Amino acid sequence: MSIEELHPAIPRRRPWRVKQSVTEPCGGQRMGLDCILMAVLILVAPGGSAGAEIFATGTQVPSSPGAPFLTGENADCMQRDLHSPVLLFDAIERALCESPKTRSAWAAIKVAAASLGIAKSAYLPTLDGEVKYAYQHNTTQVSGSPDLQSNYAKVINEEALTLGWVLYDFGGRSASVDNSRQLLLAAQSNQSATLQSVLGSTAKDYFSAQAANAKVNSKRRIEADAQDNLGAATARVAKGVAPVTDQLQANTAYAQAVYERAKAEGDCRTAIGALAVDMSLSPDEILNLPELDSGALPDTHFVKAVHELLEDAKQTHPKVLAAAARWQAAVANIRFTRARGLPIVRLVGESDRSNQPVSASLGEPELPALTRENYIGLKIEIPLFDGFNRDYQIREAQAQADVQEQALRDTQQQVAVGVWSSVQTLQSDTENLRNSDVLLQSARDGFDAAQHRYRSGVGNILEVLSAQSALSSATQEWIEAHLEWRIARLNLAASLGTLGMWVTE
Repeated sequence: MSIEELHPAIPRRRPWRVKQSVTEPCGGQRMGLDCILMAVLILVAPGGSAGAEIFATGTQVPSSPGAPFLTGENADCMQRDLHSPVLLFDAIERALCESPKTRSAWAAIKVAAASLGIAKSAYLPTLDGEVKYAYQHNTTQVSGSPDLQSNYAKVINEEALTLGWVLYDFGGRSASVDNSRQLLLAAQSNQSATLQSVLGSTAKDYFSAQAANAKVNSKRRIEADAQDNLGAATARVAKGVAPVTDQLQANTAYAQAVYERAKAEGDCRTAIGALAVDMSLSPDEILNLPELDSGALPDTHFVKAVHELLEDAKQTHPKVLAAAARWQAAVANIRFTRARGLPIVRLVGESDRSNQPVSASLGEPELPALTRENYIGLKIEIPLFDGFNRDYQIREAQAQADVQEQALRDTQQQVAVGVWSSVQTLQSDTENLRNSDVLLQSARDGFDAAQHRYRSGVGNILEVLSAQSALSSATQEWIEAHLEWRIARLNLAASLGTLGMWVTE
């Protein structure tokens, strides 16, 4: 089978052959040097191995770290000014493009693609050139026989071209290509898993920062309400219509509200710093985020029957695909290891020239000479005995394949457990989401009523403070319910391996 049949994309070239005529470009006094120069020109010309990516493995490498998830002008990962407030899409885009994890996964694909090119290059012939220019000084001294003595210097020029081409190796090269191709698939699947991981963690930190900011706003409202209650209690005490304990209790509640507001502001700065780090920004970067509101919550269109979700995840999750590819690569490595112990049929050839002088005998003057040597033929390499080294290498490769097979099964089990757990969490968080809306509205109505009664002179401070505490708790639970629902939705999509930029919609 010819190289063109194995790789149709490789342009056909004229067959290599030795030229001896002095009238040919590769003949005469400059035969070796001219041939070497011509060979170099062939190799670096467009379509040659040094002038172009002949196996096109580079097409398997995304154009940027975030390209598999980003489209249009965003796929180039060019840094752009952030919106104010910062949108979820902006945060995820910058994280996908700038994260060391995504860039490392991207580089791993480049390595795997280059390794595939190396494996495919074994199908092509090799051509090596050698040029040697040397100054040689020979001195021969023979005691009692001055006629045999000599002392002369010379310049030696030698040029050589060596051809090698494996014609048949019992499947060793194809196994090596299969191994490299599967490792490239594993790297691509690993990149998808890494992108989903970075996307999920960034989205979670974004929602957490939003929730932290919402808690700050709620604590500020509680603080303002507590300050109003303190003013009302102080006024009633001054008029003598309420005991001084009302003022003291209201003051305690106000101090507690101030403390909780300050703590919430610190937690908010920490959450925003974590989000900034996800975006490869400094932790002290000031990020303005939109308010967390109930609005129209993102849908869960990707949720199907649990059994169907489990089966899909065990087949299509990027971690499962990566583990499966590594197993197939290990299986291919068994075939490669076996083939290394089998004969190899190789086409070999050489053309060299030397101007090494010759002499009839020792002491005789050397005469100028031009020596040429040309040959081409077949070489069969047959491994006979290597101390059982190959046997143990095959055993090692088989054991590695067993390890990767069990790793695949383990990954499928972990994915299934993750899907099951995420489905149950999302279902309970969805129910809590509805309950939190009812609880918050009820607490807000209760606080408004208690505050109105107290200011009207028919209520007491304990009723107001109790209602204020209930409203504060209901607000925090409402924020936590919305945060947990969004995170549960992300966790389920991540466990299914379906996270994508659709989470920003």
